[in-house]
Amino acid sequence: MSAEHLPWESLEGPIYHAKELKPRKKWVYIGGWILSAALILGGIITPYHILILFGLLYVLTLLMKKDVVVTERGVETFYQMRITTHYEFWPWKEILSVTTEDRNHPELVALHFARGNRSKRLFYPKADAKQIVVLAKKKNSRIVTANMKPKTGNSKKR
Repeated sequence: MSAEHLPWESLEGPIYHAKELKPRKKWVYIGGWILSAALILGGIITPYHILILFGLLYVLTLLMKKDVVVTERGVETFYQMRITTHYEFWPWKEILSVTTEDRNHPELVALHFARGNRSKRLFYPKADAKQIVVLAKKKNSRIVTANMKPKTGNSKKR
């Protein structure tokens, strides 16, 4: 599937795209390419040929594109890699809770979606997050919605 053929493309209802809280900085991206080249070169010139595989896998992760959205159907994640694609779908009926966490970001809040023993933390604009919580309750009345309490500076680490 190409970017033009995403699984939720034909849906009529609202589609809320998750945002990145901290996108990769340019030096991290360039460093990843340098590391990939070093691994591949190391695999060629040393007897440790497995490094070539690790370098190629790292290249694939640098080229991977991940799209995460909340739709009328649930939480949908689509990974586009050069050699394959992967689609992960969490329907509303399987989601147990949606927890809102304000991380003191000027525009974004975190939503934690829980399904079984797994959870996803996704970031949305504040207005979208409120609409997503309303949508979750509308689609599954058993979903527990909550606001996470902000951390206080008084907690002691053991």
